[in-house]
Amino acid sequence: MSGGVTIGTTQTVTYRVGRENMVQRLLPGVAEFIRKPEVMASGWLLGVCEWPAMLALRGHMRDDECSLGTRFEIAHLAPVPAGATLTVHARCERVEGRYSEWRVDARDDLELVASGVLGFCVVSLERFTTRRLDPKAAFLRRQGAAGRAGVLAGAAAPA
Repeated sequence: MSGGVTIGTTQTVTYRVGRENMVQRLLPGVAEFIRKPEVMASGWLLGVCEWPAMLALRGHMRDDECSLGTRFEIAHLAPVPAGATLTVHARCERVEGRYSEWRVDARDDLELVASGVLGFCVVSLERFTTRRLDPKAAFLRRQGAAGRAGVLAGAAAPA
């Protein structure tokens, strides 16, 4: 990391919410997701909330590094329909070496829709892949499970 991020660093982004961000598309094979109203999925909202902090951190990283989310405490406060514009503001509130925490607030065209704290660790891509990811991928290949997605259990609603 070339000269780290400092407390007080801020970044703001805007994002237009599309139909692809709706809760029904988050896990399309799961009935409980499909039967919800047409609102932005919390998983998508979390990703959009991470974006300004990651963008701010990018300016302090080498090309062979990335930031990985390690903590998220986000309150999803209001529904967000397709077509809404989100404005997300992040402010760095804590730095310890390669770790930083960010206060984030997301507003749509009318109100505050999400607020909370996110934590990120800056890592070497090569080192992370070699030490953390490759061993898990090798284990999954040995188990015959690598690269497959889908519901394994719990798909049916309780009777």
